[in-house]
Amino acid sequence: MAVVPWSQVRTLESTIGKEQRLHPHSRGIFSDLMRRIGVASKVVVANVKRAALLNRSIGMAGPRTSEPLQMHLVANDIMKSALVWMPSVAGLVSRDENGVVQLPEKLRAADQYIVFYASIDGRSNLDANGSVATIFSIYRCISGYSTAMREDFLQAPYKQAAAGYILYGSSTMFVLTTGHGVHGFTLDPEIGEYVLSHENILIPDKVKCFSANTMHTPRWDEPSRAFGALLSLGKEPRYAKTTSRYIGSLVADFHRNLLYGGVFMYPTNQATGEDKLRLKFECGPLAMIIEQAGGLATTGRERILDIRPTDMHQTVPLVTGPRREIELYEKMVRDHDVASGKRRPSLPPPAAE
Repeated sequence: MAVVPWSQVRTLESTIGKEQRLHPHSRGIFSDLMRRIGVASKVVVANVKRAALLNRSIGMAGPRTSEPLQMHLVANDIMKSALVWMPSVAGLVSRDENGVVQLPEKLRAADQYIVFYASIDGRSNLDANGSVATIFSIYRCISGYSTAMREDFLQAPYKQAAAGYILYGSSTMFVLTTGHGVHGFTLDPEIGEYVLSHENILIPDKVKCFSANTMHTPRWDEPSRAFGALLSLGKEPRYAKTTSRYIGSLVADFHRNLLYGGVFMYPTNQATGEDKLRLKFECGPLAMIIEQAGGLATTGRERILDIRPTDMHQTVPLVTGPRREIELYEKMVRDHDVASGKRRPSLPPPAAE
């Protein structure tokens, strides 16, 4: 394999610097925030790789010591410690904590941001040596006050300034969008840097994988069952080679479909009326990434990025994938709602005079 000259290697650091130079009035505050997340993720992956050796309680296997430390709590503390003192962070919210993280007294930067993060997504896979991830989402502080207000935390996902995830698998990969495409950086363990390995990621226009917990199919609504059957059993050439791939780690399933082309699906449980995935911590960030990569993310009845949250831990159904399939799913839901009387049919546009 040919060795790429170092002068041609682009790192996460150099890419952040390049994007900063596109904004002449940038103070570098946002760039520093992205760098800090990158550094924190390196500490997290080091702990993930050593978790079993350090006799920590991880995943769902139960305690191994009298006072076990669960890996998601370790990762949560790492991310929190990296961000809590930053002058640009006006608000910090962790999926693993019930409320907004208490910030210490500190200097305030000119630009203020709200950061949401899920420290370890898919942690039940850790004991089986499966892939896990950290998800993050960044919003600009819009209230204008020195302390973040409620409206800062309840912004619709389309207002995200950046979103990304760090996937800890056979390699460690940092996938990021700031609204100008999606880029993937792979951690080179020899130099300790994230190197650009996947530039301008676009989801392929095909359905190689269908990722869903099909054991829950009886609990889905009718259009979701019909859509799942179409992908799994459809006789159209487009679905002839579609295979089922579901590991139960949201980011791992999402990432595979992003690269290969596929649909991820987690509908509402009709038996309980409950949803599992959280809008601000999981669905919103992944929706921004998939749309920047040319795909779509929906509940079936509403674009994920357009949902106006009423609670920071609000949960919603999530279906993501290539634009063609997601638009088809939305049509199937719409037709079902019209037929069942839940929705009125759309009126045709008025005739031209």
